Amino acid sequence: MTAVLLRRAVELLLTLLTLSVLVFLLTSLAPGDPAEELLRRGGVQPTPADVAALRAELGLDRPLAERYVSWLLDVLRGDLGRSYADRSPVAGEVLARVPVTLRLAGAAALVAVGLAVLASVWAGLRPHSLVSRAIGFVTVAVTGVPPYVVGILLISVVAVGLRALPTGGDDGPGAVVLPALTLGLPGAATLLRLLRADLAGALRLPFARLAAAKGLRPRRTVVVHALRVAAPNAVTATGLVLAELVAGAVVVETLFSWPGVGQLAVSAIRQRDLPVVQAYVLVTAVATVLVLAVAEVLLTVCDPRVRRR
Repeated sequence: MTAVLLRRAVELLLTLLTLSVLVFLLTSLAPGDPAEELLRRGGVQPTPADVAALRAELGLDRPLAERYVSWLLDVLRGDLGRSYADRSPVAGEVLARVPVTLRLAGAAALVAVGLAVLASVWAGLRPHSLVSRAIGFVTVAVTGVPPYVVGILLISVVAVGLRALPTGGDDGPGAVVLPALTLGLPGAATLLRLLRADLAGALRLPFARLAAAKGLRPRRTVVVHALRVAAPNAVTATGLVLAELVAGAVVVETLFSWPGVGQLAVSAIRQRDLPVVQAYVLVTAVATVLVLAVAEVLLTVCDPRVRRR
């Protein structure tokens, strides 16, 4: 067991190192010159001498490999650099917005997992009911619609038409409802399709028929026994859905003016503020890898077959 954990830790470190290389290369090799963009935004017509001087000040004139090693060492010390726009520490800006993004992602995760479990249990108890068929239809429809379309529809109907919730921002507890639904509904649809199929398969196993023959209530059979059998695949899928929530928050935050890390990243992309963009992509990638690693550990706990392998 110790050897397996050590191997997993080494794999995780190698994955994070590879991610750091990709993050730095993809952001550094993007088209455009940050120094020239900064000068233009400051109202200065950039000349070659001005651009060269600013590139030297920002350290952009150094070789790419040297810049990567310096950036990685700073990241390992917790220093994500300074913003090109206002020279403020990037780590402070990102950390100030992380709790807001986590609140949105947590609410979206509750929406995704809660709706998937409740709807799949209902479908398991009443597989041929009208509600169960409607759930299947809605699941397919939500899966095929992009999240931003769902968000626009929710804003149009709930916020503008019914005036029940705010259209954006983070003012009050109700402000998180529409962004969480927009972010969580696609994940709920994905989990529901998988969990519903696995739950239906579990209810066809001999233990379910034996439970019915012994007079066990259907609700207890589904919730206590069949759901546990169907859980392993759902745990893996939940890890993927949570990773998608972290990565997809940028679209929802922009749509609803949610003051999280994603909105900060969009602003930084427009301004060619590379340190902020690199910090956002790195934090998102690390969070995704860690979520998938936790899902793998939970799968090992839930499924004895995985532990034996």
